[in-house]
Amino acid sequence: MLQKFIDNTFYYLFVFTLILGVVFYDALGFNFVDELCAIALCGLYAYYVFHTPNWSVNKLFMITLGVFLFYLVYSFAIKCNTKAAILSDFIIQLKPYLAFFTVYAFKPALNQQMKKNIQLLAIVFSFYLLVVGIISLFNIEVLHVLLTHQSRLATAATIMALLYLYCSDYTLKDKLVFLLLLAVGLLSGRSKMYGFFVLTMFIVFYINAKFELKFNIRNITVFFIATIAIIAVAWTKIHFYFIEGAGVGEERGELDYYARAALYYFSIDIFRDYFPFGSGFATYGTFASGEYYSHIYNDFGMDIMQGLTERDPRFIADTYYPALAQFGVVGVLLFFAFWIVQTKNVLHLYTRECMKEFVIGILIIFFFLIECTSDATITHNRGLFLMMLLALVIVDMQRNVLNRVRQDETNSYIK
Repeated sequence: MLQKFIDNTFYYLFVFTLILGVVFYDALGFNFVDELCAIALCGLYAYYVFHTPNWSVNKLFMITLGVFLFYLVYSFAIKCNTKAAILSDFIIQLKPYLAFFTVYAFKPALNQQMKKNIQLLAIVFSFYLLVVGIISLFNIEVLHVLLTHQSRLATAATIMALLYLYCSDYTLKDKLVFLLLLAVGLLSGRSKMYGFFVLTMFIVFYINAKFELKFNIRNITVFFIATIAIIAVAWTKIHFYFIEGAGVGEERGELDYYARAALYYFSIDIFRDYFPFGSGFATYGTFASGEYYSHIYNDFGMDIMQGLTERDPRFIADTYYPALAQFGVVGVLLFFAFWIVQTKNVLHLYTRECMKEFVIGILIIFFFLIECTSDATITHNRGLFLMMLLALVIVDMQRNVLNRVRQDETNSYIK
């Protein structure tokens, strides 16, 4: 009964977050949906823990909470910003990990009817995004009203495509439909989306029934070719953003480039000057550090750069990796340790029966690692939703492996 309640409640929360926290988040202006979702997940997790015989607590989740609480106390101790700013950034930075670990801990399972409903929603909302994307080619203001920015079209389309694939039977037809849904994101014109689309095509078609998860020449060669193809497809905008700094067709132009480059450049100084734990919450490269303007920008002379000023902080949270300077070298190691652990989980759980889940898990991990170069999606509403999906995929893989072991044991006993 407990697991059935968890499954049903999670399903409704999942659909609620998809509709109001992904598709219509910007259009309706419900900027608190991701916070509500995080609170609901914590409530559901608490209900699960208190209704298990031994109060089952996920140790890695507790360690993660401990790390964030340490940085909270550290930030208060060094008085890096106002208390309101520190608390605000603490909540924002913690949300994606809350989403992942709570779902991973209470291990929900979606039945076939639930998956069928979600798949239908993914198709309907992909059509909506397609219409918005096509109209935006002629009138960009429509996209700004409904999705705020082109990057939101790319991430929303990615989520719809991954949801469709997750709820599918993973046939050739399903793979082709998945790629068509993902292609809607190409209308955003984002270089990351171009690269991710090429990467996805390689992974979806290369990892098939004949695929072997081994470190061999064949796999290395294919990976190398895929990397070259990704760079070739996205080269124009990679060159614009990270090398030249000027170009045509980007809405925010050179200002966006210079603000992002400055955030990367000065993060090195912050890592050095605030070794080893960083400058603290709400000090650098985050929404809270702009909303409650951080002294760091004044200290390093960044307060005169357009988009990074106290009156116009719109580009401060325009990327994520530089924001890790808030947590210092230790924080960087912990951040990548999290992704290494999840990658190892997905690789370790790989079986032919889990091929679909394996592909989706790898794609989500690559998505975040790429997205963090020039967007803070991981801390936003869509990042929270993808972290929920990643946890759901890993839980499914664990369940499939466990079922296979039990089946093998049963067959062995019968023999």
